[in-house]
Amino acid sequence: LLFSMALSAQKSEELLNFEIDPNPMGDVCKIFLEFSGETAITLQIESIEGEVVKTIYSGSIYKTATFKWERDDAQGNWVPTGRYNVVVNYQSRYTSTKKTLILK
Repeated sequence: LLFSMALSAQKSEELLNFEIDPNPMGDVCKIFLEFSGETAITLQIESIEGEVVKTIYSGSIYKTATFKWERDDAQGNWVPTGRYNVVVNYQSRYTSTKKTLILK
């Protein structure tokens, strides 16, 4: 009985909402995340080939957070038009990915 109670206390926080606005984007986009509780995340922008362009955030959030990507890479360089993946890793084992397109 104690073991089953411990397992339920370690319940994973669920990703309830993941939005990119605007999408397709121009110079900047906002990334909105909503979880059911406090969650450790890493938010990254990746090229379509899977290479990390920039880590936007790594740490804990409580329920909701909004982040801004200003179309730059980790060195502050402007990234070219094309397709990119916005990747959220959470609870050290789950991943959710959305695509965004830079048009101009």
